[in-house]
Amino acid sequence: MSNKSYYKDHWVEIEEDRLDRYEDMFKWTPATKLLLAPAAIEEGHVVADVGCGPGFVAVELAKRVGPSGHVHAFDINADFIARTQARAEREGFASRITAHQLTGAKLPLADDTLDRLINKNVMVYVDDPAESFREFHRAVKPSGLVHVVDSDFFMTVVDPIPAERWRALLDAAIHAFRTPSIGRQLFGLATKTGFSEVNVQVVANPDTHGRMLHFVNNVAGYARDGGDIDESEIQDIVQIATEALAEGRFFALNPQFMVTSRV
Repeated sequence: MSNKSYYKDHWVEIEEDRLDRYEDMFKWTPATKLLLAPAAIEEGHVVADVGCGPGFVAVELAKRVGPSGHVHAFDINADFIARTQARAEREGFASRITAHQLTGAKLPLADDTLDRLINKNVMVYVDDPAESFREFHRAVKPSGLVHVVDSDFFMTVVDPIPAERWRALLDAAIHAFRTPSIGRQLFGLATKTGFSEVNVQVVANPDTHGRMLHFVNNVAGYARDGGDIDESEIQDIVQIATEALAEGRFFALNPQFMVTSRV
């Protein structure tokens, strides 16, 4: 993979151990429910889950839209599409979920198709966030809602990793993120691409149980691929976080910017 497109390529092809981490990271939790609540999903809605991953959110959305609604699940990764389809079948929602593999920003939907569009932790990786917002505006019906959730990775905290060492690791991994500060930019993107009633909330749920240790390991892998930091330093930083979790001292924070906009 070329460094110039690594931020996108590493989602097209995902190694097995990272796929396994995502199966744990992307599970539906009370925190996920809180993050998606402003989208106000109702029975009968036609909803898009753009960046569906392994399908946990798509299945929960299918429960909410009921038999008269439908969920379109989109991702660029073929394994995620297959897992979403398999999960929908296992959970009994195959008829309510259509999974689509994307090759670009364009959604294979007619204008004004959707009542709601969900985009969670994806905008940080896309080529052109403004183009994506305009595409969301096109696909959603007038008065429908687009709900985008994302991080600002320069605001993440992982203790007891020293702040300067965590930032050095993140800087070495920065090629994995197209717009690492996307969280703070979402409000401006929504307003300049024609949305109205743009509402912003920030949720910061502390993690003391190690969920974000998966993120630490992912960042370590990205930094390793970049080659700008010593392997011994990468291993030491991961060990600090791993030992802290084992000893009950792990604390992490990754603020989530939630921007809900009306077409």
